[in-house]
Amino acid sequence: MTASNVLFITVDQWRGDCLSAAGHPVVRTPNLDRLAARGVRFANHWSVTAPCGPSRASLHTGLYLMHHRSVGNGTPLSDRFTNIAREARAVGYDPTLFGYTDTTVDPDLVSDPDDPRLRDYEGVLPGFTPALVLTEHDKSRWARWLTERGVDVPADPDDLYLPRSDYPGADRHAPSWAPTRFDASHSETAFVTEEVLGWLDERADQDADRPWFAHVSYIRPHPPYRAPEGYHDRYDPDEDFDRWYTVATGREIGHWLRPGDTVLELGCATGLMTASFVDRGASVTAV
Repeated sequence: MTASNVLFITVDQWRGDCLSAAGHPVVRTPNLDRLAARGVRFANHWSVTAPCGPSRASLHTGLYLMHHRSVGNGTPLSDRFTNIAREARAVGYDPTLFGYTDTTVDPDLVSDPDDPRLRDYEGVLPGFTPALVLTEHDKSRWARWLTERGVDVPADPDDLYLPRSDYPGADRHAPSWAPTRFDASHSETAFVTEEVLGWLDERADQDADRPWFAHVSYIRPHPPYRAPEGYHDRYDPDEDFDRWYTVATGREIGHWLRPGDTVLELGCATGLMTASFVDRGASVTAV
């Protein structure tokens, strides 16, 4: 049987109830609803732990936290465990990463005590070929992409998430309401999507006969909770600040689902298997 192309999507901190296919009374996520309608939605699937690093270790290894023992962001993941990338590579794929995996290197593989990887929880899971590494603390690739498109990028790209205080109506809303200082087409999510589509175009020219495996790891809707214009006012942030960034992220996932898109055209030759996961939901605190 011919091997399928594999598109393995993860999003960060997406609340389980923020999905219209799951019956949410307010949120509308049409792209993800289409993905659910075309496949299987595991309505009783739960993240086994939090925060991001341990949860992703479980997603990547198939193990409970009590077995892989990466109990916090920065807790090393033992190299003795196999993982999804290694298993994919063993059957002939070149599993390629776009985004991040939140992995800290196993100290047994490091001889220099000053190796910076020992203090970094945003390393790459062994087995993946990193095509694009975009982490919470290193947004340099995104910043360069924005600059090429005429965006005035501050010295700290995180400042792009500061509110537009001069935005009309900002003085009549909570501080979280005003949009980001970039538009939706320039978001981190849009950047990652464009990089993947460019990679697929290159493969179509150079390596079209070999099935591909892409792990597309979006950092949103992880904080900061500020959405681009057009998404910033779809829901009341005083009522539920997760909803509008969730919908903005869902917009980008739609690139993988629209007829005629590169990923579907390339997938038709050998079949396309798409799997979308959340590392964990956002915490909800009652005051």
